[in-house]
Amino acid sequence: MQFESVKHIAQYYKAIPGMLRLLQQEREELEGNYYGLRGLAYDGTPHSSSPGKPTEEAGLRALESGVGDRLAEIKANEMVLSADAAAIRGCLDAVNGRYKQVILMRYVRGYSWAKTGVRMNAPDSTVRNWHERAMERFGEALEELPGAAEVAHRTRRGGRRPPPAPRARVHNKRRKILCGEQDDFGAVSAAHRDGFSQGRAAGNQP
Repeated sequence: MQFESVKHIAQYYKAIPGMLRLLQQEREELEGNYYGLRGLAYDGTPHSSSPGKPTEEAGLRALESGVGDRLAEIKANEMVLSADAAAIRGCLDAVNGRYKQVILMRYVRGYSWAKTGVRMNAPDSTVRNWHERAMERFGEALEELPGAAEVAHRTRRGGRRPPPAPRARVHNKRRKILCGEQDDFGAVSAAHRDGFSQGRAAGNQP
């Protein structure tokens, strides 16, 4: 495996914990919205905030489906990232202990050459020589990894996760549905709003 590909995989390995934390935060936030859309409290017990009109219920079902789809996507991403981390860790473990230390210090901990040399009690030139050999051994181990091409592809994408569904966007869509406003799902039509307004006006007549 080429040096740049090995380097990108080492950097990807460093980034995985942070990406998992971000996905966890988004998942926890969306789960709260998801339960709210389904008319459930966090403990799963029903509450009375769900709408009653058929068009409103249809709109909320569409919105609930979107949130549910994103939650499923997050779960799949978490599984892929966790599997990649375990696979890359296994390749690192297959490298000589001293070489593994060089890779971890340089790419995971972000140490400079000078600091790496101090920590390993070796001159700069020696550390650089170890680094070159370490990356060769690490690359050989990665080449034996099942699905190595897919892992390399994800690192070329920078390990980016799909864009999140912001909490504010979910709440705004729910507010539009509950208030009888048009939203992206088209669940509440202009005719329904007109009928709703006429009905309310008629109810206010003496």
